[in-house]
Amino acid sequence: MPDLVVYAVAVALTALSVFLGDRSLFRRLRWFEAAAVGFTVVTLGVVTTMLGGSATAVIAVPLVAAALLMLVLLQATLPKLVLTYLAVAAYYVALHVVASRFFDYHTLVPGWTLA
Repeated sequence: MPDLVVYAVAVALTALSVFLGDRSLFRRLRWFEAAAVGFTVVTLGVVTTMLGGSATAVIAVPLVAAALLMLVLLQATLPKLVLTYLAVAAYYVALHVVASRFFDYHTLVPGWTLA
């Protein structure tokens, strides 16, 4: 798959994960806020990878950015943020497993192939 398509799919799946994770629990995020989180997280992951960041940095930078963005957008307490983030993570993995199985999309983190 071309890199731009992989990037676009990663943004879409991440945004959908954030939206569904929030909808499952608190219903505070609008679709465009979830899209902003998805875009930011994937872009930071790609930039960190392109800059030669370590594996820890490639995971930590987007993770912290997502947590901070969701904290601001949800206007929630830390326990609600943690619950939402766990729901988002569950949807994220599930959506990527489905995409990997049926659509030949083998990237859980952009730049790192699963197969």
